[in-house]
Amino acid sequence: MHEENSTKIIQDPGEEPTADSGRAADASPAGTQGALSLVPLATLVAVVGTAVRIAVLNVIAAVNDQELWDRLTSWDSKYYLEIARVGYFDADTHTDGPVYETTMAFFPGFPMLLRVLGWTGISLEVAALIVNTLLTVAMAAGVMVLAQRLGAGRRGQCAAAIVVSSAPMSIVFSMPYTEALFGALLVWGLVALDDRAWWRAAAFGFALSFVRLTSVDFLAVFALWVLIYGRRSWQAWLSLIVAALPLPAYLLWTQRYLAEAGGYFGIQTEHWHSTFDWGAATVRFVWEVLTEKNDVGYLLSVLVILGVPVLLVAAWGRLNPVAWWFSAALCANVLLSDGIMHSRPRLLLPAIILALPWAVRAAEALRPRELWLACSAWVLWSAWFSAYMLVVFEWAI
Repeated sequence: MHEENSTKIIQDPGEEPTADSGRAADASPAGTQGALSLVPLATLVAVVGTAVRIAVLNVIAAVNDQELWDRLTSWDSKYYLEIARVGYFDADTHTDGPVYETTMAFFPGFPMLLRVLGWTGISLEVAALIVNTLLTVAMAAGVMVLAQRLGAGRRGQCAAAIVVSSAPMSIVFSMPYTEALFGALLVWGLVALDDRAWWRAAAFGFALSFVRLTSVDFLAVFALWVLIYGRRSWQAWLSLIVAALPLPAYLLWTQRYLAEAGGYFGIQTEHWHSTFDWGAATVRFVWEVLTEKNDVGYLLSVLVILGVPVLLVAAWGRLNPVAWWFSAALCANVLLSDGIMHSRPRLLLPAIILALPWAVRAAEALRPRELWLACSAWVLWSAWFSAYMLVVFEWAI
């Protein structure tokens, strides 16, 4: 069946913008009606992907005599749930020193959302699963808009949404983690920047700045886009400032309590060994894994660490420029820093948008049966990847 593709000329950020380079929000494919039309397919993609991931996790957990729910609420989930329940100062977590020297490493946006949902009487764990599934729907719909702007028809948009929402380590979209919230806000923020809709981008950027420190990567691209396309607009500059406000505000607030520990970045270094080192630790980790270690979990981590930069280079000129530059900023942020290396597959998860051009191309080149077989294989592979890292691998995420 022939699909009509919508076309969009991808303008390089280095080009001087023309009168036609910007789009009014109501003329964008991401307009209200266009976005709503994507919801049914995005819902199908997100719900089926979530169900497959949880089913595979359940099988592998059972084989290893572990409980599914324990795995879905493990690791950093415990911090987010405790912060949502009682705040930063009274969280019941095992830590050396004052509890807030650990809990304040986690930004307040997601715990605040869970606390509000908890007022309904639903347990925070169930609320997290429900809201993250809905956020995955929103993220999938945003990815479909980005794919549409690469010329994808409905089939290509669906394939792109599957690739992103069911990427390796996407099990965190079903856990009390920030990845689903961050991903949903991010893709729609990128769409807004692509539209040069500064205040819409500011709204998403403002929310992102409450969620994760890596919102700084989105803000960096926001600043680049303002410099290139909106440098003569006071509204563009003001929207950038508004978008960034929560980030320094939270860091300054934590400084009141963390001054003796070196501030926010001091506790990151103390508890997670996170510090900028120009990639020395990443290179050392990759070398040690490839020459000394024999654990599959470490090898899977290295696969992602090496694969994402390759994908970044290959996607140049093929992907929406705003999405490419965000991915470049994220890669630099993650890979040029020290820290817990086996968490890199999760931290690099947003960079899966680099695969959009190939998802769109596959949808055009493959027959429908071949395409859905390929998508099914991707979903199953990613579900196994997630389950193995969460259940079998000792250090996981």
